[in-house]
Amino acid sequence: PQPHNRRRLLFHLLQLTSVHLPTLIPSSRMAYFSAAQLHTLPWTSSINPNVAYRTPKLLLYPKLLRASFSSSNVETTTLTKDSSTTTLRELCYGHVQEHVIRRAEEVGYVIPTEVQLQALPFLFSGRDCVLHAQTGSGKTLAYLLQVLSVVDSQRSAVQALIVVPTRELGMQVTKVARMLAANPSEHESGLKSCTVMALLDGGMLKRHKSWLKAEPPTIVVATIGSLCQMLEKHILKLDTCQVLVVDEVDFMFNSSKEVSSLKRLLTSYSSSKNRQTIFTSASIPQHRRFLYDCMQQKWTRADVVHVHVNSVEPMPSCLHHRFVVILS
Repeated sequence: PQPHNRRRLLFHLLQLTSVHLPTLIPSSRMAYFSAAQLHTLPWTSSINPNVAYRTPKLLLYPKLLRASFSSSNVETTTLTKDSSTTTLRELCYGHVQEHVIRRAEEVGYVIPTEVQLQALPFLFSGRDCVLHAQTGSGKTLAYLLQVLSVVDSQRSAVQALIVVPTRELGMQVTKVARMLAANPSEHESGLKSCTVMALLDGGMLKRHKSWLKAEPPTIVVATIGSLCQMLEKHILKLDTCQVLVVDEVDFMFNSSKEVSSLKRLLTSYSSSKNRQTIFTSASIPQHRRFLYDCMQQKWTRADVVHVHVNSVEPMPSCLHHRFVVILS
């Protein structure tokens, strides 16, 4: 069977045989592990606790299987009654191209997280959304799937813009966007691949200027500083932009350096009437006031949807964080 069918088969097999990881996660959660971690996990059966199992080979992947971005090594996702029986493929069917879904499944995006389950139907319908969920909940994958469902790789124009607060986050988003957008059958089908430009602070702006003039990319991931430079010099135009994503919007609105530039981007350089606007945040202290401002200031359309998931739940206790101390 295909890789995604193998994973689904194993998922149901584990349910039938009651194989679990008792020391790591509660029964209502799922966890994703790297191949190295899988070798060290104690696989046991509730039927016969004295029997140990070796790691199944079909679960071994060279990369960490994760449904979102986080510094943790183990990520958990709360599964509801509906989400446990719905796959990401089923959510994306009819909206996202087959090769994008297949690429997502190859790296482990099979079961949607709660925020993806709630947000994707609204996103695919074209509604403006505020995705409000804690770090590691899968917001980034949700908006990337929507972006890739809208853009046309055969059209030479900037069709989606993703604004990030930091260069580091921009690099992460760009990496995943390029991975999902890569068309493995490009040479066979003759289709043009979807191009993703990282317009980040500290980058080679001269090279990006030449790129934008020669052949505009389909998707641009940018920090607000580098983006405004290109917009002010009329090197980059947003007339053809269909989706505008502002990641970590609360962080950007709390920054005195970026808030004025962000407001100009939302109202002057583009219009909310001509685009789909997506805001994401892990924490919006006064979210009702923020939604009111979105409509009053015309940052979004009036029918903006607030997807609020796990607003008061703490980070799962089974997450393990690592840090590196660099001595000067």
